[in-house]
Amino acid sequence: MAAITAQMVKELRAKTDLPMMECKQALSECDGDFDASVDWLRKKHKGKLADRADRATGEGRVAVYIDEARKLGAIIELQCETSPVAKNDFFVDFANAIAKKVADGSESSPDPEAIRQVPEIDAQFTDVYGRLRETMNIKCCRRMEGNYLASYVHHDGKSGVLLALDAEPKSEQNVAGDLCMHALFTNPVAVDRDGVPKEEIETVRKQALDMAAAEGKNESISEKIADGKVNAFYAERVLVEQLHVKADDYGKKKVGDVLKEASVSAVTDLVVTKVGG
Repeated sequence: MAAITAQMVKELRAKTDLPMMECKQALSECDGDFDASVDWLRKKHKGKLADRADRATGEGRVAVYIDEARKLGAIIELQCETSPVAKNDFFVDFANAIAKKVADGSESSPDPEAIRQVPEIDAQFTDVYGRLRETMNIKCCRRMEGNYLASYVHHDGKSGVLLALDAEPKSEQNVAGDLCMHALFTNPVAVDRDGVPKEEIETVRKQALDMAAAEGKNESISEKIADGKVNAFYAERVLVEQLHVKADDYGKKKVGDVLKEASVSAVTDLVVTKVGG
């Protein structure tokens, strides 16, 4: 059996960031073979990760990737057990790597479990578990393409936005970035009226009609009241019809008007993601 030196243990620890005793055990089991020791440790921790699969993962972070051309990107949510781990650099880097892998794929809404089983990601799951010792899950992932992509991730990593515009904004202000922050704050149900589920509008209209009838309003007045309620719903919940939250920068204007002034005609895609949301 090969002699296991302190230098060998030190080098393996530098590679894996695992405790010295685990590195020494791996080298002993693999007769000093460095690569085999790395693989031994990965298999060991993969088994432990499987044993902890049923543990609650109520913490995590949102990660976004956008390519240099700003035409391709992805947003994902990676869950873990505790808040300190969600802030750990290994965890942050891993979340970013998953976002890039999703962007490099071809599906707009890939199955998180399918991403989890990609060999490269599966190996990283095991390696990061070995360092952090917490169960991790990919909650959701979304790939996006467009003429101009923009994103925002809140400073705590617990929420983020990825959106696509039909053109790059022509403005001295950070129109795309400000829109991302606006969307995170308001969490719209759709980009425009066409994207709102018909059932929601029917519910709003029916409630308004029922209330008007209960108050003794005639049919004509009731319809006008219902139309007003529906329009108010659109103004509150549809992105381009909302008043921009950064009124100090843009004035009291609708999002759609702010975009038009920046030579943008449409938001072509939008994803708002919040940990646990």
